Amino acid sequence: MITLTVTTAAADKVLALGGQLRIELRQGGCCGTHYCFLLAGPQPGDIAIAPGIHAAPDAAQILQGARLDYGAHLKPPRFRVLKNPNTPHRCPCGRSFGKPWPGKETPQCQAYVPMPWDETELRNASSP
Repeated sequence: MITLTVTTAAADKVLALGGQLRIELRQGGCCGTHYCFLLAGPQPGDIAIAPGIHAAPDAAQILQGARLDYGAHLKPPRFRVLKNPNTPHRCPCGRSFGKPWPGKETPQCQAYVPMPWDETELRNASSP
């Protein structure tokens, strides 16, 4: 059983987005690996973390003991992982970890990358 604290803000946002959130790990971000948050149900082998929240096995292992939050006040608003005891090297944005943080304004930083569903909304809003 994975222990992950889910803040009220994160749980409310998952429900508002349809009740399903999947967390994966991908290469990239300023520290080498970043969390990828997807509006998707569980895949074979995924681990249930909280109601409506599933993680790929490698992500679930890294998330053990961490806190999932949603920062609606951030620009752009986003999910982030806070206080993760398994990632001593991480970006302050809470989305990238692995190597020591290289500092502000790193081109690979995920801090200013919108959530995938926000990118779709932005594209739809700008279409004629």
